[in-house]
Amino acid sequence: MKSLLQSKQRRGIAFLVVRELTNLTVIERSAKGTGFDYWLGALEPDEELPFQNRVRLEVSGIRSGDSSRVKARVKQKKEQTKPSDGQYPAYVIVVEFSTPISTFAIK
Repeated sequence: MKSLLQSKQRRGIAFLVVRELTNLTVIERSAKGTGFDYWLGALEPDEELPFQNRVRLEVSGIRSGDSSRVKARVKQKKEQTKPSDGQYPAYVIVVEFSTPISTFAIK
C-alpha cells in the first residue's frame, strides 16, 4: 500500500511541477515499452496541429537520498527514454521524499 501511495504522490507532484514550470499539462499515459510515462501537451492545443509541442515525461521517486543519488536517478531516467528519442524532447522529474525535493531535467 505504501508503494502505491508514493507512486500517486510522485506523479501528483510531478504534474504540479510541470504545470508550474511550463505551459504544458499531462495529456495521456504513454504505451508500455516507450521508456517514458506520460505525454505532455499544450494547455490550449492547436486544433489543426494537436501533436505540436508534445513532450515525453518520465517520473521517478526516491524515498530517501542525497543530491548525488538524485542526480544518478535523473541520469538513469534520461537513459531510459532513449528508445523513444527522436522528434519530441523528454522531461525527467525525480521526487525525493525525505527532504523533500523535486528535480526537473530536460533531455
